[in-house]
Amino acid sequence: MLRALDSGIVAITSWIVAGLTALMCVVVLTGVFTRYIMNDALPWIEEAARFTLLWMSWLGGGLAVRKGAHIAAEFLIDFLKPRHRAAIVLVGQAGVLFFLAICVYYGFILFQRVSFQSTVALGVSMQLPYAAVPVGAALMIYHVLVVMVRGPIAISHDSELQV
Repeated sequence: MLRALDSGIVAITSWIVAGLTALMCVVVLTGVFTRYIMNDALPWIEEAARFTLLWMSWLGGGLAVRKGAHIAAEFLIDFLKPRHRAAIVLVGQAGVLFFLAICVYYGFILFQRVSFQSTVALGVSMQLPYAAVPVGAALMIYHVLVVMVRGPIAISHDSELQV
């Protein structure tokens, strides 16, 4: 049952990131068309592209954690003995969890502070872009914990992350 829930979280996140990628392409191409072909730039294009990229990055970061796609200094770790290597990786993962917990905490504080503000061009609440930080960081915490439980072998062979 937990594997089904986990697969559902990964699948839903993957579809959202894929949808945001498609939306980003449409928004940017629309901006290019209206600016250079129609010679009349739409005022909301840049803002929509920025917010889409923000959400895409924070949600996609969790999927990258699952796939082992984040940057790492593996060439240094490869010189260590397996016992020391596991300890260093565990310390690194704990550091990532600490950083992400800070992102969730302060991201939520910022989310609350901007509740009465709206964006200039789109006119939506500023909570929409600011929510990406605590939501994405919380999702990344979940993915890091799954990676820590499954171990490094599960990272490199996780085939369900095709976006």
